[in-house]
Amino acid sequence: MDTDAYVPSPPPFVPAAQAMNQQTGNDAMDGPEISQQSSIPITVSYKKRSVTLTVAADVIVAELLPDIASRLGVLDPAIVYGGYRLVNGDGETLDPARTIPQQYIASQHTFALTPGALADSDIIYDDVVEAVGSNVGQVYRAWTTKHTTFTTLIICAGMLAISAICLAVTPASIISASIGAAFAIIMLALTALLDNHQLQIPAIVIGLLSSIFAALTGFQCIAAMHPLATAYGLPTLGAAAGFLMAGIIIVFVAPRSRPYSFVPIIVGAVTLIPSALGAIWPHALKPAWVITATAAALVINALPWMCLSVARISVLSPQSESEIFALPKPIDYDDIRRRYIQGSTYLFIGRIAIAATLLICTPYIMGLHGLFAPLLCLLAFAAMLLDSRQIYTLREMAITVGAAGIGILLSVLLLAATQPGTRPALAIGLLVCAIVALVFTYVSRKQSLFVTRVTDAIEVICILALPPLAYFIIMAS
Repeated sequence: MDTDAYVPSPPPFVPAAQAMNQQTGNDAMDGPEISQQSSIPITVSYKKRSVTLTVAADVIVAELLPDIASRLGVLDPAIVYGGYRLVNGDGETLDPARTIPQQYIASQHTFALTPGALADSDIIYDDVVEAVGSNVGQVYRAWTTKHTTFTTLIICAGMLAISAICLAVTPASIISASIGAAFAIIMLALTALLDNHQLQIPAIVIGLLSSIFAALTGFQCIAAMHPLATAYGLPTLGAAAGFLMAGIIIVFVAPRSRPYSFVPIIVGAVTLIPSALGAIWPHALKPAWVITATAAALVINALPWMCLSVARISVLSPQSESEIFALPKPIDYDDIRRRYIQGSTYLFIGRIAIAATLLICTPYIMGLHGLFAPLLCLLAFAAMLLDSRQIYTLREMAITVGAAGIGILLSVLLLAATQPGTRPALAIGLLVCAIVALVFTYVSRKQSLFVTRVTDAIEVICILALPPLAYFIIMAS
């Protein structure tokens, strides 16, 4: 290949372009005047990258492609095997066996480099059924056994959640407590079986649901024995004990899912404190639960920093000239990966536990008189929802956004039920929020720095407003 063909791009070669425009159609294809041009400027783009270069007029396209691909940085082993091709602005592929001036149109200075020149896209079918089946397989994804098992898990989890809700709203009795205990025992045994078969995700889901039935067992049992007790006093104390017992059992029966057993343990330990205080001192019930809800809302926004401090990955910057020029120390990739998995697992567990605790506190807070209590819940879940903008992983996003959405809807429904006068304002507020969310999600796809700063400010205001609101709720009569 002529090494003089690739030089930095000079100013536009006007005489050459004029000479090309003055030729007839046959001359533009193979006339001797164009083939005698020394060079021609072209611009080639690939995705967001582009390069401008001058090429010799007598070099065919096939000889230009390796250098163009190298300049664009697309010599990837994953795609280089299929070859490359140049496409003009009309979507026509240049002939690799001919030079660019022989195929060049003066008004088109930009070409696109596309991989897969050797891919056989024109498949000839002998049967209509085969052609239809091949196109269906290319256009649509097939339903696999993995999808069936995942769908079954979702449906079963939904049925168990609905049965737990039905059991929770059932009047307290020993029979209801016995039903909850039977469900909890069966599901704990199923958790152990799934964990033994190395089915971790179903084991985790069923194990967490079994802790809910264990908590309902404790709640129903204590409420049946003490019918005059406040729901968030002794009955919730029994529910906290159920969470703790289920979590401890999961630790021993499901060793592969052991880290997730801390979810019911954390929920039980956190709810144990305000319920015990309310059972011992009834006048402490209100401040205990308000402080618990406020602390949970503050902690869930600080969880990333707390988990990073537990699974720390240190970055040692050089402090002297000798350290700057010293050979870098080898990086233990396995150790970094282990720490990252450990920290992300702790963060995921913490998000589930704190979100569940905040949802447990919501009905009691919304039942208090005044507007400060509903505002506390709405701001807490709004801060959680806005904090999800910094989340990368799918599972943490699903838990955070799902819990925040459920919390906001639950708060709105309880507020509309307890304070009917707020229903028009709630309807207008929900309508405005829905329209704004749809506009920024679907209509305005551009990322705006102004919108990001405004959202950050709203999140900070929501977090900073929680302690004063908690103080006003506690001090209100």
